[in-house]
Amino acid sequence: MSIFTRNLNFRTLGLLLLYALLCGLSYYAAFQLRFDFNVPANFKIDLMNSIWWVVGLKLMLLFSAGQVDCVLSYFRLPDALRLATGLFVVSCILASTWYVYGGNGVPPRAVILTDLLLSFILLAGLRVGLRVKASSGLEDWLKWDDYENVLIVGAGEVGAGLCSELKHKARLGMRPVAFVDDDVKKVGRYVHGVLVAQTVDGLAEVAKRYAATKVVIAFPSASVGRVRAVAESARAAGLAVDIVPALTDLVSGRATMTQLRPVQLEDLLGRDTIDLNSEQIGSMLTGKRVLITGAGGSIGRELVVQVLEYSPAAVLCVDQAELAIFELQQQVLHEQGTSKRAQTMILDVHETDAVEKVFERFQPEVVFHAAAHKHVNLMEAQPSEALKNNFFATADLARIASAAGVERFIFISTDKAINPTSVMGASKRLAELSLLEQQAVPGNTTKFMAVRFGNVLGSSGSVIPIFKRQIESGGPVTVTDSEVTRFFMTVHEAVGLVLQSATLGAGGEIFVLDMGESIKIVDVARQMIALSGLKEGEDILIDFIGLKPGEKLYEEVQHLSETLKPTNHARVMRFVAEDQLTDSISAMIATLNSVTAAGNTNELKQAIQALVPEYTPHLD
Repeated sequence: MSIFTRNLNFRTLGLLLLYALLCGLSYYAAFQLRFDFNVPANFKIDLMNSIWWVVGLKLMLLFSAGQVDCVLSYFRLPDALRLATGLFVVSCILASTWYVYGGNGVPPRAVILTDLLLSFILLAGLRVGLRVKASSGLEDWLKWDDYENVLIVGAGEVGAGLCSELKHKARLGMRPVAFVDDDVKKVGRYVHGVLVAQTVDGLAEVAKRYAATKVVIAFPSASVGRVRAVAESARAAGLAVDIVPALTDLVSGRATMTQLRPVQLEDLLGRDTIDLNSEQIGSMLTGKRVLITGAGGSIGRELVVQVLEYSPAAVLCVDQAELAIFELQQQVLHEQGTSKRAQTMILDVHETDAVEKVFERFQPEVVFHAAAHKHVNLMEAQPSEALKNNFFATADLARIASAAGVERFIFISTDKAINPTSVMGASKRLAELSLLEQQAVPGNTTKFMAVRFGNVLGSSGSVIPIFKRQIESGGPVTVTDSEVTRFFMTVHEAVGLVLQSATLGAGGEIFVLDMGESIKIVDVARQMIALSGLKEGEDILIDFIGLKPGEKLYEEVQHLSETLKPTNHARVMRFVAEDQLTDSISAMIATLNSVTAAGNTNELKQAIQALVPEYTPHLD
C-alpha cells in the first residue's frame, strides 16, 4: 500500500481539492497576466490542454513535500521552505518540457515563472490565514479595540515571547502597546512590532502615553528588590500589576508565560532564587524510604512535594489531623500523580507504641520531623501542650529512630528557640537538646540535626492569613508594635534549604538558614493593603495593640553560647554550642511531668527556665 493510498481520507481529499482549486487559479491567472488578460486562441487551447496535468503534477509534489499530512495551523519558516521547494520542482519540470518539445503544447516560460510566484502566494496565504484563525479567531480580531492595553516590563526573551503570544491570542483579552526595559540600548527599537518606549524609570509616563491600564512584569529572573520597585511604581501610577511565572516553572514546563498572575506578597518580601545542590540531595533521597511528620502542615506539605521530586522509594506522610491528611491527598498527591509513591497515615506522634510499630513496618531511612505546636500565644496559655508535642514527642521519636537505625533525622526548629521568651520557643530548644543527647548515645548511628528558620509566608498561624482576613472584612489590621520585626521566607525556599542542610550534617548540628534582612510587620501590613488595591488610612486602618505574652520585639539568630561555623552553602550556617545539659533528657522529662501534674502554669515555666537558662518566661 502506497503512502498516498494509506493517507487518503476525507480530510486529505478535501485539502487536495482546495489545493487543486488554488493551483488551477494561479495557472490560469499566470496566462492572463502574460497576455494582459487577452489570451490568444492558440494559447487558450494550450491552457485548457495543460492545466489538468500541471495541477496534478503540483498536487503530487505538494503531497511529497508534506503539505497534506501536516498540521495546517502551524506554518513557520521550515514549512514555507518545503512549500517553495515543491513548487520550484514543478516549475523545473515544466521548464524542461518546454525545451524538450520546443514550446509546442506547453506553457510559455513567463507563465511558468509567474505561476510559481502566484502558487506560492496563494498556498502560503492559505496556511497563514489558517494559523491566524487558530491562534486568535477572526471574531477576536474584530473586537481587538475592546481589550486591555498592557505595558510589558522587560524586552528580553520572556517579554518578547509574551508579546508574541498576546498578539496572536487576542482571546486572552490583552493588547501589548509598549515595552519598558532597563537596557538603554533597547529603547527606541521594536519587538514584534511593539516599541520599547523608555527605561523602566519612565514606566508611569509610558503607561499614560499609551493608555495602558495594566503592567506585566516579564523578567522572571529579576531580584525581589527589583520586582518590588517596579510593582510600587506601577501601583503609584494606579496600574494593575501582573507577573509572569517563575523562571524555574517556565523551564520545567509547569507553567507557560501567558499564565499571568497578580503580584503577590511572596514576590515582594521573598528572596532571590536559591541554588541547591540537587546531586547531593538526590543521593540522600533517591530510592530511600522517607517519613515526614506533620505532613499536612505548611512546611510538611512542601516537604512532601519537594522530596517526591527526587524519586524516593516511598514517602510516608504522617499527621494527626484528619482534614490536613485529606487535603494533602486531594490537593497534592492526586493532582501531581504521586499517590502511588506516597502513603498517608493519621498518627499522633505522642503515641509511642503506635509510632514504634510504624517504624518497624515502614523502616524509614530518612525522617523529617515537622510536627509541632507553633502558635506562640496559644502555647503560652497551655505550656503543657507545648512540652508534650514539641519536646516529649521529639525526644521519643529520636529514640525510636535511633533504635530503628534511621540514617538521618532532621528536626524542623525555629528561630524562636534562640534566647526564647515564649514557652513555644523554649520547648523547641529542649527538643534541640534532646537530639544532641541522642546523638551522643553509645551505639547510635543516626545523624541527628536541627534546622532553624523564621516565619514562612502564608503558613497557618502566621500574620499573613490573619492580615488577609482582616483586610477582607474591612479592617482594621492589627499590628502588635510599630517597631516589631520578623524574618520571612517563602515555604519553597525554606524547605529547599532544609533539604540542603540535611545533606551537610554529620550528626549533632544545629543549622540556621540565612533569612536575609528582618522586615517590619507594619510594612508587611502596608504591602498587603496595597496589593488589595486599597489605601492605608482611607480604606483600611492599622491598629497597634501591643506585644502579647511571650512575643519578642525582634528575633535573634544565635545563642550567646553558640559559635558560627560556615558550610559549603552560602545560605546555610552551622552552630556549635557548648554542652549545656546539666541533666539527662529522661530526667528533664520526669521533672517537667511532675510539675505539669501540679497544674501550676507559672511553676511549669520556672521549671523550664531551670533547664533552659536563656529562657525568659512571662509569668502571670
